[in-house]
Amino acid sequence: MYRSSPFKTFVRTKAEYVKNTKFGSKPVQFSKFKKLVPKTYTFHPYEPAKKVEITPSLQQLKNQIHSGKEITKKQYLNSLHFKFQEGKEENSLEYLKQCISLINSGKPLIAMDCESYERNHSQVTEIGVALMNYRNSTVPQIKTIHVVVKEHFKKRNTLYVPDKKDQFMGGTSFVMTENKTRIFLQKLLDKYIDQMDGIFVGHQVSSELRYFKSIGVNCKPDVHTIDTMKLMQLSKSGGNSLWATLRELDIPYGHLHNAGNDAYFTLLAALSLCDPVVRIDKNLDIYMDSPYKGKKATHDDSSTYFIVEDIEKIIESL
Repeated sequence: MYRSSPFKTFVRTKAEYVKNTKFGSKPVQFSKFKKLVPKTYTFHPYEPAKKVEITPSLQQLKNQIHSGKEITKKQYLNSLHFKFQEGKEENSLEYLKQCISLINSGKPLIAMDCESYERNHSQVTEIGVALMNYRNSTVPQIKTIHVVVKEHFKKRNTLYVPDKKDQFMGGTSFVMTENKTRIFLQKLLDKYIDQMDGIFVGHQVSSELRYFKSIGVNCKPDVHTIDTMKLMQLSKSGGNSLWATLRELDIPYGHLHNAGNDAYFTLLAALSLCDPVVRIDKNLDIYMDSPYKGKKATHDDSSTYFIVEDIEKIIESL
């Protein structure tokens, strides 16, 4: 369904913004307004979405969600509402079933992300880890780690992706030599993948495993994996980057291309993409073009401001 914005956008080229005061509102020059606004990690949720044909079986599931009734995994997977890419319906549903089963297995989830130097992709500058080991908490308890490789500390990306090495949102970054990084990764995989039979999560898992192999880090060949890019490709044609995935899922994000942040947001994306309620609500079981197809991420982590004209439209969209 197309979600038209209830707001009027004030773009940055406009001379005036509005400042609210206890005596009313008055225009403020943009240069002054900018100083009043702090940087945030949010994005405007009202994106144009392609109109979706809601079948009776999908509408029935939506009604069940909105009425507060529980949808079981069996009921969801046996529903007739799935409309995956033509010719790939069976394989798509099978992969989704596999990922949902893994998410609900109770095994540790370990998401990993590597950032490489844009002038030499064999040189990995950062590694991010997000670990979820306990499932009995209402709020997911996720531990995050950001490793910066000492030998490549001064190498910064600026040409194709932003330099976010210094913007880890999880706290302290650990600087390790390449050798210590290799030992750390091996011990991590030995503990959570080999000994605890955990699940490896990534946004394009193959690229992370390829890097591990290149530096001599061994991961068992039958490792369980959840690939968030592959999951998005079940739903969308194009627009499958991590940035686009997070926007599709309405997950607030910030400072992408920091490996620690990317690992954390990838794990959140995996949890959402394997949640039947999220998939039903966001029409992820119907294959269509992504509204972000062909669009490049701006990586601007500041808020977008809108002047509200119609409150009812905001209420309707919630």
